[in-house]
Amino acid sequence: MIERAVLPALILGLLSGSLSAQKPPTLSDADLQTEATNLRASLAGADEEAFTQILTHVTVERDPVVDTIAVYDIVVHYDPDRYSSPRVGAYPLSFENQFIHWGRRIALYTTRTSWKSGRFYLRDISTAHEAWIFTEDARLLLGPWKKKVPSNSAQWLRFVHSLPPQIDLRTMGYWLRLMRVEERELTILRMQREIKERENSLLKDLQP
Repeated sequence: MIERAVLPALILGLLSGSLSAQKPPTLSDADLQTEATNLRASLAGADEEAFTQILTHVTVERDPVVDTIAVYDIVVHYDPDRYSSPRVGAYPLSFENQFIHWGRRIALYTTRTSWKSGRFYLRDISTAHEAWIFTEDARLLLGPWKKKVPSNSAQWLRFVHSLPPQIDLRTMGYWLRLMRVEERELTILRMQREIKERENSLLKDLQP
């Protein structure tokens, strides 16, 4: 018979193992590169000439503000001035429309990742205009997906690229309201400052 004193330790061990199994993984450098490559393919398909022209930079970077678990930001840069078409002059999509279009693809992408994503950042390097949204918010705006998501890589890419670009005006309004115009470096500095201010607050030890 197991001693009563041993039972709590066994239960705690089991709970600890269960929690660690559910904890999002930490990505290696190779993992980060693989995810960035897969994301790039999701954002700009081989037959999407306009997107392949303007997309310049895709990375998955750990959020340095969160230290309890590994959380990763998706950072995308593009340059609409690189767009070239004999039929169209300037690149036709505004920054906001590009943000929503790629944000929806990223929302779909992050529904199948084992790692935890934090924010999606988009930067127009031709104007230094940058904005971000929580990927969780982007998934909520995407709504429940009724179609079965394919597991095959080639089928998955076709599935993502076939995502309808049109959204209703109400959903577009939500996207614009949840889009924060702020550079990633400034976001990180602001959040670190806010954390330090809370830690140094004279009221932090008062009970609510």
